[in-house]
Amino acid sequence: MANFVIMGNATEYCEVMCSEIIGRENVLFINKANNLKSEFTKSLDLLMQKVNTKTNLSLFSTRRFRSYFCGVSVPGRKDICFVFFDSNAHARDKLFLKYIRKKYKAKLVLYVMNTTSSIYLDQKLCNNYYDCVFTVYANDADNYGWRTGNYIYSKIPDLKFSEYDGYDADVFFIGRAKNRLREILAAYEFLASHDIKCDFHIVDADEKEKRYYNDINYSKWLPYKEALKRMYRSKCILEILQKQGEGPTLRTAEAIVYNKKIITNDAKATTNPFYDDRFVHIFDIPENINLSFIKEDIKPYYNCNGEYSANNFLKRIENILF
Repeated sequence: MANFVIMGNATEYCEVMCSEIIGRENVLFINKANNLKSEFTKSLDLLMQKVNTKTNLSLFSTRRFRSYFCGVSVPGRKDICFVFFDSNAHARDKLFLKYIRKKYKAKLVLYVMNTTSSIYLDQKLCNNYYDCVFTVYANDADNYGWRTGNYIYSKIPDLKFSEYDGYDADVFFIGRAKNRLREILAAYEFLASHDIKCDFHIVDADEKEKRYYNDINYSKWLPYKEALKRMYRSKCILEILQKQGEGPTLRTAEAIVYNKKIITNDAKATTNPFYDDRFVHIFDIPENINLSFIKEDIKPYYNCNGEYSANNFLKRIENILF
């Protein structure tokens, strides 16, 4: 049996994604960039990373690298594999990757859950330092010779959503504004004008472009478990891509695993093996959102049986690399 060290992306949802495998005997889960205490040492570490990357000089590397394991003791076992999320702080640190491979004789895997148009990935680094790269985006897999895979996602077994049946909202949206705030607000305007109860949470919006302050939460990012509760207490999830054709997204995985209806502007959603037009509504502009889809009292069931399982993902890695 292979042993795995999961190097997460320091988010709460990453812990949820991997909850199925956290605590297993052959899995170590590290979801922080480091265990450095002060802001000064953290800034110094970032500076050293940049210097090392540009010069290939190993400055205080062993001490810094130990901090990246956040106090977790990595055993010297055979058949060990480090799995890096693409937005992990050290996924591009060549010296750290070399250190791991030499010290632990480890296999290295990169798990890509962002498109290459939204996150920088050096193709030479991916090819030269990783034994295998998995991406959830078929286009990137075709372009770079990577392997395709689903999102990793697990239900939270002990999460209690509500004491009663029914819904608190018709449509739930959460996300960063990025370059799509106009589209998000246009969708809100259309839905609200037709008496659709909306629960919208938008982060990092430009102050000048914010609208509907009393109805939209701009102030803070919801804790992930709170976001899941609100999602579950809504009839539908709204998904608005930053750029057409850049699905699937984490919202889609959430909808499928928790059996929720989803409204999306991802025209390629029909290619998802779980696509069912009773549960998934595709729109191009807000005015074409089918309001009957939202109002219809139907309970989705996607029949998801382990396709998003983190455990199955690790089995796949083991079959390929060991």
